[in-house]
Amino acid sequence: MKNSFNKKILEKAFEWIKDNNKIVMITVVETWGSSPKPIGSKMIVNENKEFFGSVSGGCIESFIIQESLEVIKKNELFKIKKFKISNESAWNVGLSCGGEITVYLEEMNFREKALEQIIQKQKNKLEFALLTNLSTGENEIFEKNKSLNKNFEKFTDQINSYYLSKNNGVIKDTNIFIECYNNPLKVIIIGAVHIAQYLTDFADKFDFEIYIIDPRNYFGTKERFPNVEIINEWPNEAFKKLKTNSNCALIGLTHDPKIDDPALQYALKKNFFYIGALGSKKTHEKRCDRLKNAGFTKSEIDSIHGPIGIKLGGKSAPEIALSIIAQLVNEIYKK
Repeated sequence: MKNSFNKKILEKAFEWIKDNNKIVMITVVETWGSSPKPIGSKMIVNENKEFFGSVSGGCIESFIIQESLEVIKKNELFKIKKFKISNESAWNVGLSCGGEITVYLEEMNFREKALEQIIQKQKNKLEFALLTNLSTGENEIFEKNKSLNKNFEKFTDQINSYYLSKNNGVIKDTNIFIECYNNPLKVIIIGAVHIAQYLTDFADKFDFEIYIIDPRNYFGTKERFPNVEIINEWPNEAFKKLKTNSNCALIGLTHDPKIDDPALQYALKKNFFYIGALGSKKTHEKRCDRLKNAGFTKSEIDSIHGPIGIKLGGKSAPEIALSIIAQLVNEIYKK
């Protein structure tokens, strides 16, 4: 799901191209040590010195902007730059964290059709990868069980193997960089309560696919949740309308066993990668007893985060929502 974070950057790049701006896209292709951004992180720069995204959290962005303008000025198709820790002065270009990164700068205007294709595939919730030959600048979209052109075909076995890992990186013994575009995490919130309003705001920043299930029509309204898909039905009926798999998270917020329990049981049976439920320790103990009586094992019940969220100490709705989203993101990066 990590490349779903780049969705807004790709859309902004396409918007700039449509506005007749010349642009360069910068991608982190390799990292060593305490690098500030993961492989696959992106940034775009246009000819007006506007930029969007980040590849180092601020360490090298100024230099990258100048390099991008040079690429535009010289009509270069691509360029590779490597950055290490700066050990001379604070004004030198370097990474204060002590890590190293390699970035790939690519002029994007002549790749408009490919960019549009990637954006459309993401909208259609297709999973695929973008292959880039870092020596020649050649790109190709890779999809499982589809043949590659002759310049990538000889690496089919390595590409397939790396693709299954759903990670980004340079494939071993090749000069091919692979970016895996996976579907965003599907976050299903049970209960259109006050906390859920803050929770959906936080979740939206991560480009999660968000749903709210609540049979109480006066809770789950478009006025309260304007940018979220709401299903005003009981969980057992609502889940018939959702395509779910292990790339789903369930967050139970109602405190009402009639609403939360069926959803928790469904998520446990479907092996959701994250399951959490709001409530005190006493409430959670009673919840666990009900699940045990329903036939769930101790290990299954123990997989539920309850009380939900990391311990921040706060008790207000936004503080609880923040603790939940922090725990969810932590679980993503544990995988």
